[in-house]
This record gives sequence, structure tokens and C-alpha cells, in this order.
Amino acid sequence: MNRVGIGICVRDDDGAFVLAKTLSFSPLCSIHVGEALGLFNAIEWLSDMHMDNVDFVVDSKSANDAFHSNRLDVSEFGNIIYGCQRLFYSQFTNSRVEFNRQQANAVAHALAGEAVLSASPNIYFRIPRCINDIINNGML
Repeated sequence: MNRVGIGICVRDDDGAFVLAKTLSFSPLCSIHVGEALGLFNAIEWLSDMHMDNVDFVVDSKSANDAFHSNRLDVSEFGNIIYGCQRLFYSQFTNSRVEFNRQQANAVAHALAGEAVLSASPNIYFRIPRCINDIINNGML
């Protein structure tokens, strides 16, 4: 479909669904640039909602490592990560960015798949069907 999908899911301390957002864009980009854009959009969205005490979980080790690095990277990926760092450290005081390959990322991937099917961003206040089973099975 020549689109990149981004899925963001907000959960509470117990892992219960709170909110989700999907968005997509084109043209296609590399996977690591897409992962960095996903992190940036998550940070921006939660910053706009004035949330704090947030654990941002990414399933890209390269995005996580770059976020926690002070190494200068003038690539497209590096510039997006730099934007993530600037926004994160200016808006969040009791939050962190962490790497996790676990089930939380299955939710983001399912939402990203849904995102490419939609022409515009969507915010979900109820669990979307595409992640219902994943969320409910994870709560057992």
C-alpha cells in the first residue's frame, strides 16, 4: 500500500487499555526510521495531553539505544531521535524510554497494521477489535 503505519497504545499500571492512536504516512521509509517516528509521535501525543510518569516502550533496540546515546548522528534517523530527546526531556520529568520485545509490542504492531488501512489518524477510547484478544490475553 506504500504506507507506513504507526500504532500507539496507552495502558495503565496494571496493563489495562486506556487509549490508542493509529496514524500512517507515505512514502515508505526504512524500518528504523519508522520506529523512530513511532517513538516521536508517541512522545508528542502524550506531551500534548500533558501526561507524565509514562514508560515509553519501543521494540526497536536501535531506536532505544540511540535515544539513550549522546552520540551525534546527522542522518534522518538521528535527527528524529534528537527530536524525541528534546521533546521528552523538556516535557517529561518522571518517565522513561525502554526496550521490550514482549507482548506490549504485539499491540503496537497490530495497531500499525490497522493504521495503513485508514486515510486519517484515529484515536480509540475503547479497545479496537484488532487488539482486543491481545490485550485480554495479556491481562490473564
